[in-house]
Amino acid sequence: MKKHVLTFMLASFSLAAVAQVKLPAIFGDNMVLQQQSEVPVWGKAVPGERVTVKSSWDNKQYTATVASDSTWRVRIHTPAASNSSFQLTIASGKERRVFKDVVMGEVWLCSGQSNMEMPMKGFPSQPILGGQDDIVHSTNSSIRCFTVKRNSSIIPQTDCVGNWELASPNTTPDFTATGYYFARLLQELLQIPVGIIHASWGGASIEAWMPRECFAAFPHIKLPASQADLKPAHEVPIGLFNGMLHPFVGFPIKGAIWYQGETNASRYRSYPELFKAMHREWNKVWECGDFPIYFCQIAPHREPEKAAKAFMREAQMYIAQTQPRTGIAVLTDAGDLDCVHPANKCVAGERLAYIALARDYGYQNLAYEGPIFKEAVFKEGGKAVASFDKVGLGFSTFGQPLTGFELAGEDRKFYPAEASINRYNRTIEVVSDKVEHPVAVRYAFKGYVNGTLFGSNGLPVSSFRSDKWDDVE
Repeated sequence: MKKHVLTFMLASFSLAAVAQVKLPAIFGDNMVLQQQSEVPVWGKAVPGERVTVKSSWDNKQYTATVASDSTWRVRIHTPAASNSSFQLTIASGKERRVFKDVVMGEVWLCSGQSNMEMPMKGFPSQPILGGQDDIVHSTNSSIRCFTVKRNSSIIPQTDCVGNWELASPNTTPDFTATGYYFARLLQELLQIPVGIIHASWGGASIEAWMPRECFAAFPHIKLPASQADLKPAHEVPIGLFNGMLHPFVGFPIKGAIWYQGETNASRYRSYPELFKAMHREWNKVWECGDFPIYFCQIAPHREPEKAAKAFMREAQMYIAQTQPRTGIAVLTDAGDLDCVHPANKCVAGERLAYIALARDYGYQNLAYEGPIFKEAVFKEGGKAVASFDKVGLGFSTFGQPLTGFELAGEDRKFYPAEASINRYNRTIEVVSDKVEHPVAVRYAFKGYVNGTLFGSNGLPVSSFRSDKWDDVE
């Protein structure tokens, strides 16, 4: 008798488990839905059953019949952003899931490696500049973050581990610092909810965040054949896309911010094409329009290589200048000599926000980039004259000596040079008593520099060079 009772109980439990309406973790209490969009809602339930989704903001009801593979999907319409809170109810049979405190706003993906991963509380012995004060004053129910737990997979996953949290001194310490400062400035100016979905992994390569379809254009890159091949888990192609991004592909976002490049610095030549492929495939699989990716230029840091990071910064500038729907936050003034994780994440996040505000939210008069090197002319007397695009109201050093310039002659040996701002022509003039006939000029073209050249808008000039040499001394 006991055996029959136990069998019945196990069978009942099994049926209940199967009958459960399941949704990916991205759907939950406190979530932010992209305003004025068609939001897919999907999950699993009993095949043949009917699933009903009801949105409290318009009292509309959407239905779907569960397919033979247990999946279902509906699309719901979201209204304009506001500070109102709503509910989303999903029901099937006798089961009912109610997601509370759902808000409409702007949703951004935050991804990359450790400089995006670095939380507001910092890393051990690596603090965030001003982080403690900002954490204490962070209470704001209109800033919300969903942090994806690390996972690398050979197979595209349908769910992840994470939950939506409102910004407060109890939660903000674990928010991505760059993402938080980005969201904070957006929310302050837009006065609507801003949600950030944070998926990053320290040391990750760009290839790890790319879907398999990207690599048709890169046949020389070896793809993993099994889960055992995902070593290191954060560097092998496709692993992090499958494990950390695929679970919410299709969840509408306004755009993405990206802080990655240190791991790929020694492979800087291939970076622009890899980035282009990633951007293209993300847009394709998300199916929510041609969204932008705004990214941080890797910050200056001492390194064993002669100038790998400088070449990477150049590659990143090339992306921003040639690939549509991209933008770069230049950080030549915000590096750290001895730490690859610079403390000033506020400047990184807010410079990314400048780009979004100017390009996506109508702040047309808001400056979001400094002067961009155009060309150099070498004149008699040993003077190099560098000219720029996007000069605006000119240059400034904000009281600092203008440093970081070098000149080289035909021997390709670079020597420190003196530079000055020509305020009439809006150019930079560079000379060196060690280079009589210069043929190349560089600025901040080393692993670590302290950038001193800015536009009058306060935004720094990126590392640049007039030559195309690969050898550096």
